Formats: sequence, C-alpha cells, structure tokens
Amino acid sequence: MTTARTTTGMRLAAMAPSTVALGALAVAGAVTAPQLPSLVATHFGADGRADGFGSPWPFFWIALAVCAASTLTTVLALRSRDRRTGALLVLVASLLGPVLATAWIVTGTLALTGADRFSPWWTLLFLAVGVAAAAISVPPVWRSAPPVPVRSAPSLDVASGARVAWRSHVGSTWFIVMGIAVIVLGVVTAVWTTVTSSGSAVVSGAVLLVAGLAVLVLARVEVTVDRRGLRVTSTGTRIPIMRVPLERIESCGWGEVSPGEWGGWGYRISGRGIAYVTRSGPGIVVRLRGGSARVVTVADAERGAAALGALLAETPA
Repeated sequence: MTTARTTTGMRLAAMAPSTVALGALAVAGAVTAPQLPSLVATHFGADGRADGFGSPWPFFWIALAVCAASTLTTVLALRSRDRRTGALLVLVASLLGPVLATAWIVTGTLALTGADRFSPWWTLLFLAVGVAAAAISVPPVWRSAPPVPVRSAPSLDVASGARVAWRSHVGSTWFIVMGIAVIVLGVVTAVWTTVTSSGSAVVSGAVLLVAGLAVLVLARVEVTVDRRGLRVTSTGTRIPIMRVPLERIESCGWGEVSPGEWGGWGYRISGRGIAYVTRSGPGIVVRLRGGSARVVTVADAERGAAALGALLAETPA
C-alpha cells in the first residue's frame, strides 16, 4: 500500500497539540511548585463546591506521563504505513494529553487563587481544548492517506453444476484479552455491590458483563461464502454477525482495509455500511445494491472474493 510523503507541515500540525501540552504542563508544574499548598481541591460536588482534597502531585505526574505517551504515540502514528489508522491514534493522543494538562493547570490555578468552587465554564474550556487539538492535528494526517483501492477478484473456472463454497476463520487475541478483562471487572463490581449495597454499582456490573461477553462473541468468527451469500458467524456461540444474501450484492472485490477508515477495530457501523475489522490488511469488500458496503478483514480475502464473484456470476440479475 502506497503512503503519501510526510511533509514538515503535516508533522508539525500533528505533533503540536501533544507537544505543547507536555511543555505547558512541565512549565506550569515547575513555576507553581513553590507556591502550591500541600492539599488542593481534587473533587467537586454537583454545586461546584470542593468536597475532596489531596496532594496535587499524583495527578500532575499522571498527566505528565499521559502527555509524554501522547507525544510518543503521535510520533509512531506518523511512521505508520496505514495513515488512516495513524490519524485515529493521533486523535486519541490529541484529546488525552492536552485535556489532562489543561485540567491540572486549572486545578493549580484554583488552588493558587483560593477559589473553592469549580465553575461549569471550565468544562467548556476542556471541551474547547480537545476540539481545537483534534482540529489541528488530525485533518493533515487523514488527508495524507492515499486512496484505498478495491481490487477485482480473479475469475474462477467453475464447471457447470459444480458447487462453489469458501470458508475461513479470523479473530483477534486482543479481543479475547479485552473481553475477559471487562468480564472480570464486571464480576469485581458485582462483588463490591454486595458489600456496599449500591444500586448504581449493580447496573454498572451488569453493563460490564454484557459488554465483555459481546467482545468475546466478536473475538473469533467464521467467514463463509456459498450459495446463501456472505456470512460472518461467531465461532464459539454460532451467533450470526453479518449476513449478505447474493441477491443483495451488486459487486464484490477485495482491498487493503484500515481500521482508521471505519473508526477503529471490531464491529463497525457507519453511513458507508458495516465492517468487521480486526487489523489492517486484506479484506473482502462487498457493494450492495442500495449503495452501502460490507467489509470483513480476512487473510485469504482474494480467494473469498473470487468465490463470491463466481456465485454472483451464476445468480440471475
């Protein structure tokens, strides 16, 4: 896959938010260190008044580490061949670092001025910082990505009356790890609920358990192409994830699929269609008669698309 050249302007725009946040936070910490009290407001109630106090420095070091990680993430994203996924990583980095840095600087400012109330206007400032950081850093990286080609599948010589079918498996170890981690967190939350008798924790635990199970369902799937069309089914539960009958398909092919095109990994739904994305790489690309698309990343995408094309050729228009 061809990647556009990284220009100096694009590099500066992408790096600016996280780098400026890192520098501003470091300077703010150094300048205010002699003046900050040992205890500052760290939590505010619904009315904006401080109801929790603690040392300002644990939050400072966490924010500084996140800013440094955001800067490093941006550097690695600019070196990625997959510019669309790189833009997604730059977006995350540009939101986390600058917003956390701003939050600590605001906390320090409130402590130095003796204010005991957190104004809602500060929340708007955090939002504005995040939006500005994303607007500066992401568009140049996204625009540098080359067009994603959709390749035609090679034709298959199929004897008259022969049955055409293709099957493959695809999944993600990260999905398994994430699903198990979320389920464990849900169980811990549920146990904590029994101790505290907190109704809100009951809901949180249930939501986490359902979310973890949903991730495990998507962790490994079976992709099948036969006379019924394209089907994606959970390997462990046999729950159907995607079904595309032949009569709904206008054309098919394969191409290099990027998580950045679809806003991330997993089961993705957007205005362009539905995709199951586990990584950057080859995937079956199906265009439906209504104009939307169905995409599945799978190692043997070329052969799967060829089988689907052969079945389409035999299907009456």
